[in-house]
Amino acid sequence: MNFMLMQLDSYFYPVILAGVIAGASTGLLGAFIIGMRVPFIGTCISHASMAGFIYGGLLAFGNANLWPVTSTLGGVLSSVIAALSLASIREDKTRLDKNVGLAIIFCFMLGITFLGIGLNQESRSDMLGLLWGNILFVNKTRTFVIGCLAVVLILFLLFFNKEMKILLFSRSIAAATGVHESFVYCLFLTLCGVILAINMPLVGGLMIFSLITCPAAAAYQICTGYSSVIITSAFFGMISTLAGFLISFRLNLPTGACIVIVSVLIFVLATLYKNIAKRND
Repeated sequence: MNFMLMQLDSYFYPVILAGVIAGASTGLLGAFIIGMRVPFIGTCISHASMAGFIYGGLLAFGNANLWPVTSTLGGVLSSVIAALSLASIREDKTRLDKNVGLAIIFCFMLGITFLGIGLNQESRSDMLGLLWGNILFVNKTRTFVIGCLAVVLILFLLFFNKEMKILLFSRSIAAATGVHESFVYCLFLTLCGVILAINMPLVGGLMIFSLITCPAAAAYQICTGYSSVIITSAFFGMISTLAGFLISFRLNLPTGACIVIVSVLIFVLATLYKNIAKRND
């Protein structure tokens, strides 16, 4: 009995740790993506990552041991390519609204993703795991990588603190003030791509958008300062994944779906709190 409990703990704790770090990282990214009013960037990158996972898995040629390696490499590579492509979309240089352009790219990514699932019949169960999220994708190696990426993200935001504050306001103004906004923006989106690609199997390609959007949107509801927004957004992302993992583990429910529901509930509660606070004022 004690041996079984030890096995459960050795499996459960890496999942919890990975979920907490992944939630905080995506929540932190969301604070900037939502602040820049480009939520479809997160959607496009996450679906590009999912497509990369699927077509990278095809390169494994049915080898179960090779599949995790090729699919992960494919997901990271496609995310970075998509991020760099999205960085080139500028509202001041095109007649097309940036969110419309991003929506069109999202449609394309979604189409090739489901095409890849249809082509890869042998690994179809693994592909569906990528769509909905699966805690079986978590191991100590992935947890370590997720933690390292979180540290890199924090260091990036500290080093480019001034540039990211200006980018939150306007890319055009950032360029006019002499800030190397294109370089910083490309770096930020590239980091988004890598982090979303590594975290995606935990939450699911169709679900991770909620972790980018809901915690950040909730933080903007109840916070005003720059620091308070990004800290609260990271905290809400962490709570979303932690509570979602615990609920799914205890009730044997889909992990990604539980995380999405918790993140939406956090946004609803934050909105209610804001409305109540306004009435009291």
